[in-house]
Amino acid sequence: MKRTQVTAAVAGRLLVLWILYSETISLTIVAAAAPVPSPSQFLGFEVGADRTLADYRQIVSYFRALDAASPRVEVEVLGKTTLGEEMVMAVISSEENIRNKKRIKEISRRLADPRGLSNSDTGSLIREGKTVVLVTCNIHATEIASSQMAMEWAHTLATAPDPETKRRLSEVVLLLVPSVNPDGQIMVTDWYRKYVGSKYEGGRLPWLYHHYIGHDNNRDWYMLTQLETRALNRAVYHEWNPQVFVDEHQMQSEGPRMFIPPFADPVDPDVHPLIWREVNSIGANMALRLEQANKSGLIYGFVFDAYWIGGTRNTGWWKNITGLLLETASARIASPIYIEPTELRGGGKGLIEYKPTINHPNPWKGGWWRMRDIMDHERIASDALHEIAADRREDLLRNLVTRARAATAQAKAGEAYRIPREQHDWPTGQHLAWLMAEHNVEVRQAQNGDYWIPLAQPYAKFITEMLEPQRYPEVRLQPGKDILQPYDVSSWTLPLQMGVRVERTLLPEALATTRVTEVRPETKEVIRRADALPRKPRTALYKPWSASMDEGWTRWLLDTYGFAPKMLSPQEVAKGSLAFDAVILPDIPKDIIATGRRKPSDGAMKYEEEMPPEYRGGLEKAGAEALRKFVTDGGTLVAFAAACDYVIDEFNIPVRNALTGIKPDEYANLGSLVRLRVRAGHAVTAGLQEEVAAFLDSAIAFDTTAPAVDMQRWVLASYPDDPRDILLSGWMRGEERLARKAAAVAVTYGKGRIVLLGFRPQFRGQTHATFPFIFNSLYWSVTPDTPAGR
Repeated sequence: MKRTQVTAAVAGRLLVLWILYSETISLTIVAAAAPVPSPSQFLGFEVGADRTLADYRQIVSYFRALDAASPRVEVEVLGKTTLGEEMVMAVISSEENIRNKKRIKEISRRLADPRGLSNSDTGSLIREGKTVVLVTCNIHATEIASSQMAMEWAHTLATAPDPETKRRLSEVVLLLVPSVNPDGQIMVTDWYRKYVGSKYEGGRLPWLYHHYIGHDNNRDWYMLTQLETRALNRAVYHEWNPQVFVDEHQMQSEGPRMFIPPFADPVDPDVHPLIWREVNSIGANMALRLEQANKSGLIYGFVFDAYWIGGTRNTGWWKNITGLLLETASARIASPIYIEPTELRGGGKGLIEYKPTINHPNPWKGGWWRMRDIMDHERIASDALHEIAADRREDLLRNLVTRARAATAQAKAGEAYRIPREQHDWPTGQHLAWLMAEHNVEVRQAQNGDYWIPLAQPYAKFITEMLEPQRYPEVRLQPGKDILQPYDVSSWTLPLQMGVRVERTLLPEALATTRVTEVRPETKEVIRRADALPRKPRTALYKPWSASMDEGWTRWLLDTYGFAPKMLSPQEVAKGSLAFDAVILPDIPKDIIATGRRKPSDGAMKYEEEMPPEYRGGLEKAGAEALRKFVTDGGTLVAFAAACDYVIDEFNIPVRNALTGIKPDEYANLGSLVRLRVRAGHAVTAGLQEEVAAFLDSAIAFDTTAPAVDMQRWVLASYPDDPRDILLSGWMRGEERLARKAAAVAVTYGKGRIVLLGFRPQFRGQTHATFPFIFNSLYWSVTPDTPAGR
């Protein structure tokens, strides 16, 4: 009995000691796991306040702090940007889902490609799987509010204790990219901070806000030319396979406050209708939650159509992913803007007059508009997305499987595209195969080198959209009215743009092929061997202060192919002494080249915000004279598209633009691929085929005439005689205006040469077929023989 009592007493003391020890351990753990700081607490300033911005590096440091402090957040590095920053993505979900991340990715991958799965298999995977939602922010660097909002949203999801947030986190894996353009976010933040408090506060940059392509960085999503695009593309289509993709943007300030899908017409009929039903359902929930929060000015069916494939989330439509675009009215970066009620206007597709309509039932009435307003709208819409992704988890997963199976089943047995090894330009044919594989398209290769792309696969609609010509749908809202214009361009046919022969045929049953996991295109010789020339051409590229995307694309192309161009500002040209072999004027309107200011149309407002003095002006008289002297003394001037008008005006050459002043009802081109007949036997056309497809999106076609004996001229490429032979893919009106006109012209001028290319030969890095016009023009500048360079 005594022994039992002693034992009990000892046990009691041990229990007390254990309780005290446990409490001490618990206090230590609580102290170690201090509350996760808000973005404002962490950064030391109020995020979202007027004239206050967090730069990309601060944003990344905050996300890394969330990763360290919260088991609901894990930061992944997608890759390096063009200027060497790390592009990050936050994976946000329940602690359990974060632990099971590998399994969730595997389920998403198998549902995205359900070949070989039975209905029972897919049912089990759907019940086990989670909705994977990708949200991308700030791809356009001046549309900066979403990069700030992303921190606040992530903080709430990482810390909220309420049951509803926990439920959503358990059902959804959120992939949140705070900026798809880190380099640009840093540029804009630095520029904004520099001029806060001055007359230039919130003004535009005088250079592109992506090192190469500026605003066009959301036009690269099927060509994948840029590091940022490729990094996110791999995360989306090779690793995570999300079911929903939302891209958050900003738009003009003097219209509706926020565009939320449904999209506007036209619609591509090849996209599975379940995509549009999901888009509309998610968009409706966003609009409902915003309206409940008394946010006016919401609109749908406005400007942004459901046809074009090139944008971030758009490309996913043909890959069975439901993609949505959000566009919120802009402030002046982080500075507030006051909009008078009389300044609010419609005028765009879907809102002709600024008033209540069924797609715009509660117009905003004007007043102050701030970055905080943008962030609040984006946050409510993002929460509504999270809500419906959790509520409709099984529907979203099941619908993805339905779309993937429908795409796979649409092909005939054995139907495939073949990229033959025997090509005019095999390295570019290999590049096309690489590009399709990079999109996670199944690409196979035979022993003879031919690439085969079977159509019985989940991305079949994407494959046909990329490899077949487009015919833009003519949608009219009323009888007798003009067609709805496309949001971007009307053609993107890769074989035509790239000059690659592709055949739609049947894959022989006996042909042995293996799936390609890597394609390394052979080294492409740039038409002429550099060692056969006295030296590589010293190349300069005109760079205006108006930030030309065409200049950026040209610079990217020249850097990629090793020309290392020197950038010339207007002031540098005007100084003269242009010690180069060739100078390129990219596709820039002639008034911007001449004066640095766009000429307003009749009746349009002439007001234009001033730039700081060092970033103003165009070539003016001094620059024009310097260019004339450069050519006269032996240099080569190369002009693309709109810049040709400037050269024609400033140089006395036997060329005119036959479409100058033409009216839209007489000629219109919505960004199309057209047929060119190429002249043989000239240095600028060396290596080109007899016919090539060129990208044309403006009113340019040349008339020429026989010059005096001191000058030579050559029509390098021309449009067919029959207007019906001109359009290859896209949409045009007035093709007869191009028939028998010149598309590219070369002339001598003094000791030098001028090349006018009346199209965009490097359009968005896509038009490989016409790259040789550029390279050959540069090499012509150092060709020592006859002017034709034969």
